[in-house]
Amino acid sequence: MPEYKIINAVSSVSVPLWGNKKQYLAIHYLGVIGQNHELTSDGTGAHYYIYWDGTIYQRCSHDAIVWAVGTAGYYTQKHPYARNANTISIELCCKCDGDSTSADDQKWYFTEETQEACVWLVKKLRKELGISAENVLRHYDIVNKVCPAPYVHNNKYRTSWTWSEFKRRISDTSDSDDTKQNAGSNKTDGASNTSQKMRYVVQCGAFAEKKNAEAMARQLQEKGFTAIVKTA
Repeated sequence: MPEYKIINAVSSVSVPLWGNKKQYLAIHYLGVIGQNHELTSDGTGAHYYIYWDGTIYQRCSHDAIVWAVGTAGYYTQKHPYARNANTISIELCCKCDGDSTSADDQKWYFTEETQEACVWLVKKLRKELGISAENVLRHYDIVNKVCPAPYVHNNKYRTSWTWSEFKRRISDTSDSDDTKQNAGSNKTDGASNTSQKMRYVVQCGAFAEKKNAEAMARQLQEKGFTAIVKTA
């Protein structure tokens, strides 16, 4: 994965509050066809913005609390803990071949460049802030807003991935410096090499009917987990 440069556009202008606890990362889509990296005058926006070509802008310091994942008075809270006060938000600039006035349109999409840059940024922030992959969420996972639309519809329109694919990529450590540094030493240490390759599997349930198993798999996939159905 290539290295990306974060363009410093940090400003305190329009930041409503300070003291972000930095426990979650939330992924958004801009919701309009276009590119910008500004907060609105009332403090609505994100900490980071990623353009179509993968350019990353940081608009706020990590201590900023911006209006990004709240209910806004009409959405329903879904996540028990993630809030504006403990979440760093990343806004992905997007495109749409359909009705760009509706989040329900199935033709919203992200460019490959935008998504690749977001994976790089999320990995970087996870390492710096100590945030687990489990705490990387869609806006949709926090409140019932269709955001980011391509990762809620999960229809792989044009160049968009699914949310499961995105979560798999941000969880992959193959590009990390630690993995590269350990690669050589593991060649001479059979026990260590075996440990590096070991994977643990969690079984969610057993069902008498295939349709029930498939329904559970879909629920897990929507939450970003890899899930398969097999006979036992």
